[in-house]
Amino acid sequence: MDQTKPKVLLVADTYYPQIDGTLIFMEEFIKKARINFDLSLLIPNLSSKRIKGIKTEALKVSKIFKLSGYPSMKLSWSNLKIIKKSIKETDIVFVQGPALISYLAAYFAKKQKKKTIFFLHTLTWELLEQFLPPLVNTMFRGLIKKFSIMIYNKCDLLMIPYNDLEEKIRKEGIKTKTQVARLGVDIDRFYPSENKEESKKKVKIDPRKKVIGYVGRISKEKNASVLLKALDKIGEKNVLLLMVGDGTKEMVEDFKNNKRCKVTGFTRDVEDYYRAMDVFVMPSLTETTSLATLEAMSSGLPVVVTKVGFMQHYIVKDYNGVFFPRANPSLLALKLDKLLRNEELGERLGHNARKTISYSFSWERSINKIKRVILNLYYS
Repeated sequence: MDQTKPKVLLVADTYYPQIDGTLIFMEEFIKKARINFDLSLLIPNLSSKRIKGIKTEALKVSKIFKLSGYPSMKLSWSNLKIIKKSIKETDIVFVQGPALISYLAAYFAKKQKKKTIFFLHTLTWELLEQFLPPLVNTMFRGLIKKFSIMIYNKCDLLMIPYNDLEEKIRKEGIKTKTQVARLGVDIDRFYPSENKEESKKKVKIDPRKKVIGYVGRISKEKNASVLLKALDKIGEKNVLLLMVGDGTKEMVEDFKNNKRCKVTGFTRDVEDYYRAMDVFVMPSLTETTSLATLEAMSSGLPVVVTKVGFMQHYIVKDYNGVFFPRANPSLLALKLDKLLRNEELGERLGHNARKTISYSFSWERSINKIKRVILNLYYS
């Protein structure tokens, strides 16, 4: 270990092969910050894949319980011992959330008087209420919310992806100091297709098809089922719904059983799928930023999204995207139909979307800011 660099432990509840916004952020952070910090990882043991040169502790996971795609850590003495040891060996604990590994790491970091930063990629209680049965939700949501707020208040700093989230968490009784840190996009990787037909052929899609795309977990909190309902109502019949991702078994099967759908599972080559799309949809019920939407915009796609989280601020209606009410598949179908039939409108929205990302969402700028925040906390 390099004794001259501050030691930073990255903690997350997700890891390969599950590709989501949190993992993408960690990849970018490690790539751009490993020169400044002595980095290590504390993650669930979901695969044997490791990042070269980064010390990694992997925790055993439960085979029974999952939090909407987030595997739950097995509560065992051996896991708790690994968490405590990892924290003892670091200077800064940088938690990504939103489940048990992150919460326990933040709790033990406070016990060991380690400086702790929690990045609020999502609010756990909002995530829970979208997929727990109503009775369970009623019984446990308040308890989980109370526990979450207690953990957040134990941290030295909360990172939030947009300004308005601060007002929201203050109303919930969260007092910890905040710092805004936007997520970013690699615009050299996510760029518009120069030939849509060839882009579709590359990912084995009939080039005559109009492609509606989605990237992310196929789960209840992402409201993925509304896409199937909208698909049945779309006037344009030569349509394919492209679902790039994986999720809960029952929901994935619903999409696989529909002849007008293609499900890829988790994939690293997501940029090729964006370039094969004609329009992108993010129907989520709860989001902070939605990295997938930013990537779609960088790829020059018109986006149709729900008015939640940061999306309602960086999407400007009829300039770089379109909103739809989250529980209205009929209106979603109308908006998709309009974009599929009006290529000029789609191109204009996609061009403006790309421009928005180029100007406002740089990984370089975002991670440089996060590095400064960590260093300030380390030396304070």
